[in-house]
Amino acid sequence: MKNMDLKYFLIIIFPRIALSFFLFCIIVSMYIYPGSTYINHDTTRYLFNENFLSDLGRTITHGGQNNFHSSFLFNLALVFGGITYIIFFSLTHKIFNSNTLSKIGSLLGLGGALSMIGVALTPSDLMYDPHIFFNMWIFRFFLLSTLCYSWLMYKHNGINNYYLIGNLIFIIFLLTYVLILIYGPSPRESTFALIFQVTAQKIILFNFILSILVQTVAYSKIIHSKKIS
Repeated sequence: MKNMDLKYFLIIIFPRIALSFFLFCIIVSMYIYPGSTYINHDTTRYLFNENFLSDLGRTITHGGQNNFHSSFLFNLALVFGGITYIIFFSLTHKIFNSNTLSKIGSLLGLGGALSMIGVALTPSDLMYDPHIFFNMWIFRFFLLSTLCYSWLMYKHNGINNYYLIGNLIFIIFLLTYVLILIYGPSPRESTFALIFQVTAQKIILFNFILSILVQTVAYSKIIHSKKIS
């Protein structure tokens, strides 16, 4: 019972706590960001539709200002989020009796988690190419992992299909965003291109948040059914 309670905490409760901490750090980081975007170096605050999340992690802003406090909070949030996902995917395959597909899904999820940490450790103003590499693979790994677990959820009798619909919506948005990253306009091209890319990133962040909530609720149903069976 104790092992089951610990698993429940690490898979269901801890990700929700981590999500709250992540959002707190991001919001504060946005608030104290000194300003400037890819195109406009004269802004004096974070612009929700013109600043990427990664702008928060830069040690120096586009306009040349010191960004230590904002970058510390943002990168801390990413590292904490990555560690949370490492714990999460190290355990979720056990919900599905550690079959082959669940192990593949967890390995892909671990790849996404490590990519999150990689983004935090490679600020775009210091290590641009590695930063972009890790950023791209976050979404590719999580897309493939979500596909694996969505199939497992579909085949599991203990999960309502309503939760599967939530996962499918997340998959559609993830796939769309991966295509935007590959084929979309460069944010340096124009203000419209910048706003387009930034808005797409914010939408996928919102979907990540909803996905975490949907998955923890769905998995709680499975764990609960195993407790009483």
